Amino acid sequence: MMKELEIFYNRYSCRNFKKNEKLDLQTLQTILEIARLSPSSLGLEPWRFLVVQDQNKKEELVEICNHQNHVKDCSTLIIIVSRFDFLNYFEEKLRKRDMSEEEIQKRLNTYMPFLKSLNNEQKIAYAREQAHIALAGILYSANALNIASCPIGGFNKERLDSYLSLNAEIEGTTLVVALGYSNDEKIPQKNRFKFDEVVQFL
Repeated sequence: MMKELEIFYNRYSCRNFKKNEKLDLQTLQTILEIARLSPSSLGLEPWRFLVVQDQNKKEELVEICNHQNHVKDCSTLIIIVSRFDFLNYFEEKLRKRDMSEEEIQKRLNTYMPFLKSLNNEQKIAYAREQAHIALAGILYSANALNIASCPIGGFNKERLDSYLSLNAEIEGTTLVVALGYSNDEKIPQKNRFKFDEVVQFL
């Protein structure tokens, strides 16, 4: 196995966390910084990352997350919130980039019609797709730092949005990620399709 691939081969979804071991702030900030630097379509970065470490809050979130105990046992939860208001800030964000006015206008003329054509349902889907790019950064950066992780999509979205007092018109929860130190004695065996079953050169 190539050393560069170890963080990909060894990562797994941990559901057995050491209950009393907390992540140090520097490690957590590194993971969040890598999430922040994740690429996104049109550079929109339609996300926010909410961090939960308080034990009482984690225990409250267990029920919302379908009674998955690793939600309360992990050290930290990162809740990825998707933003649907990207049309409002696209031009302002674009103008902060180092490019000529001609290039800015070219991009506005190219992409604004597409963004304006999206209905609410399409905006939500578009933003939620981007969240999975940030998720990958969180999972693999955590593993590179010897932190176990578990992505969680099984939760009551409406209840979690309400718990977090989100404005449903402009944002909504997409994913929850549990982070901490694994209590597993060995890494579970991976079961993936073979390379030639999923890769085709055209």
